Amino acid sequence: MSEQERTETAQSQPEAQSQLEAQSQAEIENQSEAQNQPELQSHPGGLTPVERRILEVERRRFKHQGSKEKAIIAAGFTPIAYYQRLNVMLDDERVRAAAPQIIDVLRARRDAD
Repeated sequence: MSEQERTETAQSQPEAQSQLEAQSQAEIENQSEAQNQPELQSHPGGLTPVERRILEVERRRFKHQGSKEKAIIAAGFTPIAYYQRLNVMLDDERVRAAAPQIIDVLRARRDAD
């Protein structure tokens, strides 16, 4: 790699990083809107992308302490927001119709406390 290519690469990396940050911020704003208006963002299967991501995390098994929290953060949520949204989803019959087994297990776990 020539010196000029290294310089161009070094200059383009901060630009690419700022573009990624802007895209991430836009996705977060879209998620907030989707959470507030799930009917507008419905997709085949009746679930929003946010709801599908939450169910994907809940379907996984975690062996180590902290692994689930890392998965929640990787899915784009803070743990508090994640569990608030999950709790609302457990009472939503539309979500139960899409994933009855996992929702029944999670409802039983919540109601046992």
